Amino acid sequence: MNRANQFFDKFLKNFDKVSDNEKKRIFERLSDLCYSQNTIIENLEEGIISIDINGIIQGINKKACFLFSIPRNCENEPLSKYLSDSETGKIILELIKENDSDTKLLRDDDNKRILQINIFPLGESGRIIGTLIKAFDITQTYENSQKLKRAEQLASLTTLAAGVAHEIKNPLGSISIYIQLIEKIIKKNIDNSSQCFAELKDYCAIIKEEIGRLEDTINSFLFSVRKLELNLEEININSLILSTIDFLKYEIENNNINMEIKFDRDNLIMRIDERYIKQSLINIIQNAIDSILEKNEKKYKKEIQIKLKTVDNFALIIVKDNGIGIKEELLPKIFEPYFTTKRHGTGLGLTNVARIIEAHNGNINIESEYGRGTKVIIKLPLLQENQKFLKTDLLYG
Repeated sequence: MNRANQFFDKFLKNFDKVSDNEKKRIFERLSDLCYSQNTIIENLEEGIISIDINGIIQGINKKACFLFSIPRNCENEPLSKYLSDSETGKIILELIKENDSDTKLLRDDDNKRILQINIFPLGESGRIIGTLIKAFDITQTYENSQKLKRAEQLASLTTLAAGVAHEIKNPLGSISIYIQLIEKIIKKNIDNSSQCFAELKDYCAIIKEEIGRLEDTINSFLFSVRKLELNLEEININSLILSTIDFLKYEIENNNINMEIKFDRDNLIMRIDERYIKQSLINIIQNAIDSILEKNEKKYKKEIQIKLKTVDNFALIIVKDNGIGIKEELLPKIFEPYFTTKRHGTGLGLTNVARIIEAHNGNINIESEYGRGTKVIIKLPLLQENQKFLKTDLLYG
């Protein structure tokens, strides 16, 4: 028992013997102490909830009310009343039931954030009287750690770049030249109507295709490790998106994909590197096309939606498809170098896209549900003069 408890126990036992002035002084001191402690708890960045052994809320601070959409003055009500309707809440209730005290990271998809959850038993006189739940929003910390992780991964590749370029790219150039010479010899010395001519021609085409694939891989690799120097200009982002779609128009139309384009603002001017942002959009839209083709369902309306909207001081470019999607366990790996789910992918496409977006002081986020589709959200800062007249909106739409 601590000194404060000893004091109050002694005070209560001798309550009738204590003078009124002394009682008033002690109660005033107790009131000040309670107010001070409540002020501290109320202003914590952590959400705090205490419940009794029956799951009834005994105390809650304003951060917890915000994180879990629980109203104030909810004491003496069951916690399950407010948490059982959300996936995150259901997981927390299960952790309380299992008395799991390990630190958990939960993705709150409804509010686009990541929560760190800790569950602690509350004890008194050697017995459990309830549970304390601590919740901390670590979204920004997690995003920063992911950026740092990607930066470290890319840095580790730089030491290999020069050797790879020298050892692979130069021989590929020689192979390409000799294939062209072989093709000339074939045309000159073999009857072009013969079976032999047709087979040799096909083989040469396959070799040239594979050389092209290897060159693409090398170029992507070198781009990943080379210093990114932006040529920033004031560009109409609406026109850039439309020109990117036009560039992929043949593949979109040839595969009967319906494009839905929505701009919340017309002629939005942004300071960006047009070449790199267009390269990023091509990669993302091409991934959406590939995802749709991989789904391969009959009577399936293929759709890609592209939205441009402004939120606070940022522009959001949202590309959503109803393709095959990405399995949940693979989502954390999609920005890692050389990770790919494509048969002929280099595994560097999204790595380079993330690098480009981050170089523009933006970020990229991907949400996906396997079998239903994927949403890519690119967030880029607006020009300062465009930031003054924005209204706060929902972050994602």
